[in-house]
Amino acid sequence: MPLVIKLGGHLFARGAPDVDLIRGYARVIRETHDASDRWVVVVGGGDPARTYIQAARTLGADEVTCDEIAITVTRIHAALMLLALGEQAYPEVVKDIESLRRALAVRSIAVAGGLWPGQSTFAVSAVCAGAIRADRLIVATDVRGVYDRDPKLHADAKLIPSMTYDELLARLGEVSHMAGEYRLVDSVGLTVLKRSRVRLLFVDGTDPENVRRAVLHGEAGTTVEP
Repeated sequence: MPLVIKLGGHLFARGAPDVDLIRGYARVIRETHDASDRWVVVVGGGDPARTYIQAARTLGADEVTCDEIAITVTRIHAALMLLALGEQAYPEVVKDIESLRRALAVRSIAVAGGLWPGQSTFAVSAVCAGAIRADRLIVATDVRGVYDRDPKLHADAKLIPSMTYDELLARLGEVSHMAGEYRLVDSVGLTVLKRSRVRLLFVDGTDPENVRRAVLHGEAGTTVEP
């Protein structure tokens, strides 16, 4: 069962790694993963990446340089996840699709951060899912799923339990592509997932057990179908 799990920046939301949460994710991944599976874990940058991006902008950096700095941060975070996963994972953070394929030929779990300037780690997850022909991409973030409006700003926001890619793309509207300003999803990643016919599952990532339920039973706050 080829699978991609995207772990959002909530792991680093307070500016420091949540070691207990990282361990919790690693435990769930090890316990639900089978040696015959090929999985990719993609780790985001969170608040630390945004902090360094802002510092770089203040010092006059262009957007590509800001992206490169953010990618470095995501790879540091990915290295922490590698430490937690132990021997089940390929021992280096993969940095492109070629190295991803090589890694999965050696070990059954590969871990990545960002890959290229101009792409969010959500888009990276989508590309990885297409590359390994995954049937699902599980996105663990700090909200339950997709809402009719921002749940962090509107207490009465309603969760949308299921939708199609066309419906989600229509809702997406204008999304900033400034470094560090990617939202829950972006049009690049959604287009890749729709083309590859990958099911997209959003879960509340504040509890790693929600990832377990998504892997084993397909449970999610929002499911997006091709």
